[in-house]
Amino acid sequence: MKTLEETPLEANKVILRTDLNLPIEDGEPRKTIRFKRYLKTIQKLSEENAKTVILAHQGRPTRKDFTSLEKHSQILSNELNQEVKLVQSFFGQNLEEAINSMENGDVILLENIRFLSEELQNVKPDIHKNDFFVKTLAENTDIFVNDAFSAAHRTHGSIVGFTPIMDSYAGIVMENEFESCKKIRDDLEDPVLVLGGEKPSDIIRMLNHMIEDVDKVLLGGVPGELALMIQGRKLGQKSDWIKEQGFDKGRKDLENLLEQYKDKIIVPKDVKTDSGNYLPENVPEDDMVWDIGSKTQEKYSEIIENTDSVLMKGPMGAFEDNPEGTKSIIDALADTEAFTVLGGGHTSSLVERFNREMDEFSHVSIAGGAFVRFMSGEDLPAIKTLQKYS
Repeated sequence: MKTLEETPLEANKVILRTDLNLPIEDGEPRKTIRFKRYLKTIQKLSEENAKTVILAHQGRPTRKDFTSLEKHSQILSNELNQEVKLVQSFFGQNLEEAINSMENGDVILLENIRFLSEELQNVKPDIHKNDFFVKTLAENTDIFVNDAFSAAHRTHGSIVGFTPIMDSYAGIVMENEFESCKKIRDDLEDPVLVLGGEKPSDIIRMLNHMIEDVDKVLLGGVPGELALMIQGRKLGQKSDWIKEQGFDKGRKDLENLLEQYKDKIIVPKDVKTDSGNYLPENVPEDDMVWDIGSKTQEKYSEIIENTDSVLMKGPMGAFEDNPEGTKSIIDALADTEAFTVLGGGHTSSLVERFNREMDEFSHVSIAGGAFVRFMSGEDLPAIKTLQKYS
């Protein structure tokens, strides 16, 4: 992929596809690690006197967080110490006038790109390049920068449509995420995987691709609990809950992995419930499992301390009210000398929650679905398109 270091930016009209998809709390977008990371690319473009046209989304249709980017433009204005105008037209005279009136260093933000129906079509780049919106905006700008790694698994118009018809580059986040994630997936010898969260399906996809090349797999969260159920352990009310939520759909696949790689995959030795810490076979029938137990925390932390590289995806339990297990793993990762990567869904937010610093880890990915798919060996359309047309 070509990167921003390979092109002059001053006076160029730049389409920047970034990710400003933020949690909405009490009607207000909340700044996150993801926002802070993506902001750096916007700052670079502005400081190097590009004329930046930002494309971004918020939520998706039918969801409560599917809203205008008006408040996002206000946040950007405050962070950049300059006005970031929200342009509500995706094409036509208003858009052209907004772009043509820009001066070097200016930044404008187009409205939530997912308000546009053709954006959400999952079709190939050669089809999206003919979208009216894509062709119109391309005609009024000079280069395209794709920095939205956390949306790189989508084949949406703003993700893959511009690259076939414009001089295109990977942004700072896209470049760093690709290089760091590729290193832990493909280049490191015998890493340890710490895999938790809610979705066993994500874990199974990653294991199917990576299991042959890892040293150990430490399971927690729902995947760890499902593994215990496969081994015949009864986890009180949690067993029924897992079935009710449909998280046991990948049971057979996980069972096969546990059997084939029983020397690599480690399951929790104990668990925490509302009433205490138990061995899995001793959980009371009316109790609910929330976290890995103290013995598991100690064992997993010791393994992390004595390895050369670790990837963590997903918390070890319901960390909002039961943080001990997840905190112990985050602390162990922060304190080890190993190469450490955190990624997927909630995982990046755990750094701030447990008062650790970003630079205590080798790489903290800000992606969820894209991270899982990349680690599962799947092509990410945004990256594949950038590579093809560079």
